[in-house]
Amino acid sequence: MITTLKPFILLLTSGFLLMLGYGLSNILLPVRMQSDGVSLDNMGLVLSMLSVGFLLGAYYSRILLQRVGHIRIFAMCGSLTSVAILLSGLYPEPLILAGMRIVTGFCIACTNATLDSWLSHSATEKNRGRILSINQMMIMTALFSGQFLLNVAPIDDITLFVICGILFSLSITPIVISRQKGPQIEDSPSMSLMTVFKLSPLGVVSSFYCGILYAGLMNMLPIFASKNGITDLDLSIFMGSAISGAIILQFPIAYLSDNFDRRKVMLFMVATLIVLCLSVPLLMSEDMFKLTLFAIALITGLVACLYPMSMSETFDTVLKEQILAAMSSLLLIYALGSILGPYLASVVMNSFGSSALFSFMNVVALTLLLFIGIRMKLQQALPLDEQEGFIMQTPSGVVSELDPRTQYAEAQFESTAEVEVAISLANKNPSAAVNMVKALVQRDPNNASNLAAALSTIEAIDIGKLYAAITSAAPQMSIHIAEALTNASPEQADQLVDWITSEYPDQFTNIVVAIANAMPDNGIDLMELAAENMAEEYPSELLEMTEEYMTNLSDSLDAMRPVDRVAAASENTATELYNRLTDVSPEQSAELAFTVSESLPESSNDVAEAYVQNLIDSENESENESEQIFSEDALENIEHAANNYINHMVDNIPEHAVDVASTFVDSFPEVASDMLEILQDSDDIEDSELTTSIDDKPLQSIVEQQLQEAIQTQSDDIEQSS
Repeated sequence: MITTLKPFILLLTSGFLLMLGYGLSNILLPVRMQSDGVSLDNMGLVLSMLSVGFLLGAYYSRILLQRVGHIRIFAMCGSLTSVAILLSGLYPEPLILAGMRIVTGFCIACTNATLDSWLSHSATEKNRGRILSINQMMIMTALFSGQFLLNVAPIDDITLFVICGILFSLSITPIVISRQKGPQIEDSPSMSLMTVFKLSPLGVVSSFYCGILYAGLMNMLPIFASKNGITDLDLSIFMGSAISGAIILQFPIAYLSDNFDRRKVMLFMVATLIVLCLSVPLLMSEDMFKLTLFAIALITGLVACLYPMSMSETFDTVLKEQILAAMSSLLLIYALGSILGPYLASVVMNSFGSSALFSFMNVVALTLLLFIGIRMKLQQALPLDEQEGFIMQTPSGVVSELDPRTQYAEAQFESTAEVEVAISLANKNPSAAVNMVKALVQRDPNNASNLAAALSTIEAIDIGKLYAAITSAAPQMSIHIAEALTNASPEQADQLVDWITSEYPDQFTNIVVAIANAMPDNGIDLMELAAENMAEEYPSELLEMTEEYMTNLSDSLDAMRPVDRVAAASENTATELYNRLTDVSPEQSAELAFTVSESLPESSNDVAEAYVQNLIDSENESENESEQIFSEDALENIEHAANNYINHMVDNIPEHAVDVASTFVDSFPEVASDMLEILQDSDDIEDSELTTSIDDKPLQSIVEQQLQEAIQTQSDDIEQSS
């Protein structure tokens, strides 16, 4: 834990100080407005303005980070938040308070986005989930602690506003003196609200309801407490229990979400919420303060958990690379709900009394309960092993790249002192820079990949020569260096593959596969390029390279989420790879088909279809593609190849042999009887399996038809002879 936290201590310290002041301001403003005699509906309107600022901050934060940078944005927002809270203390009129609340919400969203992207850039794929949890715990702990600062000075005094301003200003210091540099921010993908709604209606609706419930509850709860005689330290304890519930309840809800049907868990959560909301006014009327604290903790915990539950429900239906875009849309939906929540709750409380806050909660929760029930009837639940996991997450106005469910984007290279010197030298003298890096790698081979990636971004440096120089100093790092070069300069990947297959004929197989795997969108193109350079002289290596690439693809499919696995369309990838490589090396068509099918058995049928089509095309003597004219030798060649193929399938992939045989018969009915005979002679294929498949495929009917035609021909011959 200490090792994980050490690089981020100053960043987390800045975040803690900021959220500590924010926690104090959240309880201070409603209590102060109540003390000043502001009407309830005006109070609700002022408090709703925070979410308006959050919405604006969530939208513009990434643009500002790209233009201005992390440190400047954090410093600006810390300063503006300090000004906003001080002006709120000096001029507590509703209009001024509303404006300053917008500023505060905007700045908090921007600072959270700053910290999150900074942490995301510095984290690794293995520890980013842990860092996310630590960051969330830091936020909630600071908010919890901020409630107790309310007792430092009188409510009517400006001192508490000054303390908030000090905390906001002080939060700038640790991040400014940090040695870490803010990362470069790239454009993030987007997804329309309608698209997200079509993918996951329940995820979108529950996220919106969470905004109404959570913002309405947390903003109006201090007013409810004050109206019921809870003041001073008791008020801090009351609000502290609410925030602690939002922290503690994440753990049992996470267990339930991951081990049971999530929609049933959500239904149970909302039903429990309704019961608890009914109990709070009764407990308050009976003066049961401790039980009221417990009920409030459970209520806020249940409401707070609706947001991560909504995210998990939505992520079940989106691709991994779309998760950030979906998260952004959910945050927008949540923000819209949180704008409405405080104002609607204040209107209800103004009309029916402070206890009507929980009646308002109940009405909203009942409609959500009804919607969950409808969705459960309309759509069947996913199997437990296909449900997305629950990750502790608070709606902080940020799209978190720390979430381990998002696609991890590894940094091209780490900007060390050696890297900066090498890049500076490369801009002036590329050859000298390569020689310098080669010397550095000889001294420290573990730094080879990072230095190679850095220099590959310099246009004047030939990537092939760079690879040769660095691998000569650290040959054991050749694969890692190739991957690093590809990740840093993907546009030069084809040049690197061409160079390696020409200059490294004794070891290119593993290296080319590593490069192709590093570029999944263009992997087949790179494999085809390598095949063109090696097919004639290294046919066995071509098969070895194909097998390794397809095996890696198969392994990656096992690790994918179900929705990503379906979208990957691995059968299409396998067929395209086979067709591309067969075009390069047609004499290896059968061996390539066997290799691809054995490495990815589920693609056997598609590959067999492509193989038999290639076989027919190669023997077809007609110039018209729609016609099929075969000589006797061609027919014999096709039948011989088909029999060899199905024999190979029976010996190596018997579970797919029947389907493959049916595919051959569909394309070339003349082999039907041979196919059936081979399958029936196999000890690895049960009769029941063959019979079941034959019922679904035309294999049996074709054989029977051929036999009937043969019998009819013999009868005709007998009649003619007589």
